[in-house]
Amino acid sequence: RPYQLPPFDLIKNEHFEPAIERGMAEHLAEIEAIARQEAAPTFENTIVAMQKSGAILDRAAGVFYSLVSADTNDTLEALRGKIAPKMAAHRDSILLNSALFERVKKLYAARDSSDLDPESTMLLETVHRDFVRAGANLSPDDKEKLKSFNAELAALQTQFSQNVLKEVNALAVVVDSRE
Repeated sequence: RPYQLPPFDLIKNEHFEPAIERGMAEHLAEIEAIARQEAAPTFENTIVAMQKSGAILDRAAGVFYSLVSADTNDTLEALRGKIAPKMAAHRDSILLNSALFERVKKLYAARDSSDLDPESTMLLETVHRDFVRAGANLSPDDKEKLKSFNAELAALQTQFSQNVLKEVNALAVVVDSRE
């Protein structure tokens, strides 16, 4: 296919959930391998490896959310409501992963003495900031509370978006004649 576009003509609604579930499982396995490796953290084996992880999930979720945004239907909307809290939990399982954050913190602490180019330094700083803002420094109890809030927020954001879509569709004026 040109430009590596997804084969939208072959993709069915029922393909999304198993693809996203598989993508999340593979992504978590990749992240766990990064977090649990015995080698000392380096930019390559931690930050670059994280950036390269999750390719299947990125592809499946990208196609799903693109389609939901451009050409949704009741089945996709129901699926979006089901997937949103799972995606929030998936994100939390990465950004609240203590072992992974320890690796990122070590690299971040040594950033000024490392030989990283400016782009790599900026990426490291961005990754560290994302972890901190996501709650990686919280206590275990507070992390659990945050996970609960994030799941609820994801569900509410999806519900709000769907309510707006319903209202916009209800306001549509169909013009089927010249008069």
